[in-house]
Amino acid sequence: MKNIIIRTAIISDLEAIQKLNQELCVKENREYDRTINIDYPFSKNGEDYFRSRIESADSLALIAEENKNTIGYLVGSIIAPETYRTITRMAEAENMYVKESFRGLGIGSQLNQRFEDWWRKNRAQRIRYVASAGNIEAIKLYKKLGSKEVNITLEKELD
Repeated sequence: MKNIIIRTAIISDLEAIQKLNQELCVKENREYDRTINIDYPFSKNGEDYFRSRIESADSLALIAEENKNTIGYLVGSIIAPETYRTITRMAEAENMYVKESFRGLGIGSQLNQRFEDWWRKNRAQRIRYVASAGNIEAIKLYKKLGSKEVNITLEKELD
């Protein structure tokens, strides 16, 4: 395996995360959901979102690097579960992306393991992963990591 380092992101990593998220948005828009805004990462809302995930104590942003080049990231946070649930604290891996040429090397698993270590330390009772229904590779990864389907969200486009 290549010399990959997984570390907590700092604010100077913001632009690198935004660039990788834009790659994710383009992929998602092209392959799974045409409503994904490919300009979101560099919009004010997108920048504010990623900045908060890097700076907030209830969030975590991770970077995967090879030779100081950012090749992947994961951002997530502690969220409040739905009020009808009996658990009180949940973590959500909100988005993750690994550059295509680095997939299959275990980087996604390493990012998720670091995220799971963090949510255990922060006393979350469950972790939620969200993936596009057509993103079979991401779904396989999350299942390999021990996740199971709990809810399925369906959408209908209105004319």
